[in-house]
Amino acid sequence: MQELTDNKVLRLNNEHLVPDGLLPTKFIINDHDFSVSSWSDVLVLSLNYIEKNDLQLFNNLKINRVIFKTDANRFVKPVTLEDGTMIETGFGDQDTLDKIRAILQSTRWNYEIQIEL
Repeated sequence: MQELTDNKVLRLNNEHLVPDGLLPTKFIINDHDFSVSSWSDVLVLSLNYIEKNDLQLFNNLKINRVIFKTDANRFVKPVTLEDGTMIETGFGDQDTLDKIRAILQSTRWNYEIQIEL
């Protein structure tokens, strides 16, 4: 269930769906807060965080050819991570959140995505 706090912030974690038309405003992972303005921001921050904190997992995630493409000409909306790795971010909101969840669930880290209403 989605939790609505008193300050009109919707908190999403493991199984929640993205409410249509709402964008994230804050991404919290292991007590680190990041301001965000899109679901792609959350995806990029997730991967940057994993690369810095669990390089082995990050390298294992690179087998995902939907996000990590091997052909630079196949990107629709590429973004370069802090380590220089290019990823795809041209997904819809729910698809992006599903990818974020799958990635973060493999870490077993605590995370939360907040949406201001």
